[in-house]
Amino acid sequence: MNEQIYAVLMALEGDTLLLPNAAVMEVISRDVVRPVEDAPEWLLGNYEVNGRRVPVISFEALNGGRRPDDARRSRVVLLHSLGKHLEAHALGVLTQGYPHLVTLNRNAIRSAQLRPGDRDDLVLSRVRIASQDAVIPDLETIESDLLRQEVASSMV
Repeated sequence: MNEQIYAVLMALEGDTLLLPNAAVMEVISRDVVRPVEDAPEWLLGNYEVNGRRVPVISFEALNGGRRPDDARRSRVVLLHSLGKHLEAHALGVLTQGYPHLVTLNRNAIRSAQLRPGDRDDLVLSRVRIASQDAVIPDLETIESDLLRQEVASSMV
């Protein structure tokens, strides 16, 4: 049996995320994200949808790297959250362009080594797809980090 998986590759600055296609809600402009005062480097701000806040992150900064500079091609990919704790049941990730739909099977993906500095709890795996390396993030860890930040900021 040759099961296929529909996924998206999302370009970051110096990295690529790999997520199931079903995780993606929509793609929006970076310009509509409102900054949050006194937020950590990885929390870029919020996007308002139907009166609810959707937090937008930099995966690079959350994983210990530097926050990418704003670029004309930057987009925010809105993802369905896994839990029920985020206000809009969604979160956004800053990307360098639009996600690319890919169809994968077991033969198309090879395991790759974690990079030095990768957070063990944030990076489920690194993989190689043809000649491209990609990271599979742990969305539950991202949500947990967002919830901790929300609780900490509400206590100030």
